[in-house]
Amino acid sequence: MNDDHRLKPTIHHLIRDIAVYGTGDLILRAAAFFTIPIYTRIFAPEEYGIWSLVTTIIGLLNIVLSLGGDTTYARFFFDARTDREKGLITSTWFSFLFLWSLTLVSLWLLMPRYLSQWALGTDRYGILFVLALLATPLSLMNNMCSQVLRNQFRAKFFSALNIISTILSIGLGLYGAMVMDLGLTGVVGGAFMAACLMFPIRLWTIRSLLGPFFSLPLLKRLLMFALPLVPMALAYWVFGLSDRVVVGKLSTLDQVGLYGIAFTLTGLLSVINASFGQAWAPMALKIYEEERERAPIFFGRVMTYLLVSFGLLSVLITTFAKELLAVLSTSAYYPAALAVGPLALAMTASASTHVTALSISLTMRTKYFAFYSWLAALLNLGLNILFVPRWGMVAASWTTAASYLFLTVSYSITSQRLWAVKYETSRIFRVATLTLLFTVGVAFFPEMPLWLGVIFKSGYCFCFAGLLFALRVVDIREWAILLTSMVGRKALVTEAIK
Repeated sequence: MNDDHRLKPTIHHLIRDIAVYGTGDLILRAAAFFTIPIYTRIFAPEEYGIWSLVTTIIGLLNIVLSLGGDTTYARFFFDARTDREKGLITSTWFSFLFLWSLTLVSLWLLMPRYLSQWALGTDRYGILFVLALLATPLSLMNNMCSQVLRNQFRAKFFSALNIISTILSIGLGLYGAMVMDLGLTGVVGGAFMAACLMFPIRLWTIRSLLGPFFSLPLLKRLLMFALPLVPMALAYWVFGLSDRVVVGKLSTLDQVGLYGIAFTLTGLLSVINASFGQAWAPMALKIYEEERERAPIFFGRVMTYLLVSFGLLSVLITTFAKELLAVLSTSAYYPAALAVGPLALAMTASASTHVTALSISLTMRTKYFAFYSWLAALLNLGLNILFVPRWGMVAASWTTAASYLFLTVSYSITSQRLWAVKYETSRIFRVATLTLLFTVGVAFFPEMPLWLGVIFKSGYCFCFAGLLFALRVVDIREWAILLTSMVGRKALVTEAIK
């Protein structure tokens, strides 16, 4: 009970920050989500697949350019004791990343037609790669400026700028695609223009940490920490995004387009996952440094909350995937529902790595990230090559789920040896089992009229929630914390605990 009382203020702050980050990201995802009816009507699944492949390949370049930039920066930022040290870290790392990214992008700009030919079987789409490449250094630095705001716990400012950036990107993209009739070129060009407009604004927000400072010894230390993260990030790309390339090569561009829509439907899970990561990383580092005795209990409790939250969302989104597609898209995209369940499970496993990988990061044993990430990547690639030719995007979605599960289990085993977290093992097992069974169970639903389907599926979701209580996965403690975060009445929480 004493631990519960001590943990409540910290969990309240964590939920508050997640809510701020999440509200901003939710607005961003909602904006992207509501463009689905537009994009699915102006682009065929094949064109959607082309767009998805271009962004996937550029994502690979981003990994090489960023050098694990945000993670590295956060780790050194919180080690710094004075504003001068923080300014030196910021100026050194940011100037290096900008020059490094400009150099590599300049080389890649020599071969956009070859990229188009290799990825899409034609050099007609070279302009898409040119525009995407030009936006890459700007996007990298915009993201790094956002990381500064995260480290300073300026969550509202962080979210506001991200909202403006996304609205600009979507708005300019739609203008280019529809008003100027440029199609995919307009969408990618709109993203480039938005990055250009946001860059000076982002720099202005962190101006107090920028100056004519550069330290070569510091840069060497930063790179020693960052470079082992690059293989890990490349591995994440292999099992997180390369499946689109494999599907495009071994199946069809239509399947890539459907797969992209399925990913968009699981966007709410991605929002919460990203929002949690943005709030969690700086808070976890701070708790580890300042309150190390209670940190293992706190981290274990957070793991339970993560799995309960993502389990509920996984079941909900998977259950109503067909209805969402019927509202948001055309009949050509309805088969995407088959991939939603496995991808929702993948997002749940991915979210758990925020905790299972934490000890590796805190103890700076980042070599394990690279090792396990590549094992998961090879597992993903092998399974995709084996099953995608026959089952297309459905196989890719299940291999993604399997890869993330392997990764989080591997992280957890190693992390417990390095610095043990006190997990609530029984509750974790129960919620994980329920989530898997109920998500997979959706695939066995019979066809039924829309009105009957909504009633039946609503009951199905309520049944899942009821079992969480019946099996004591969720208890009054969680409701007390929720009341603390949403209402802030200490008397009410005290009464609930009693």
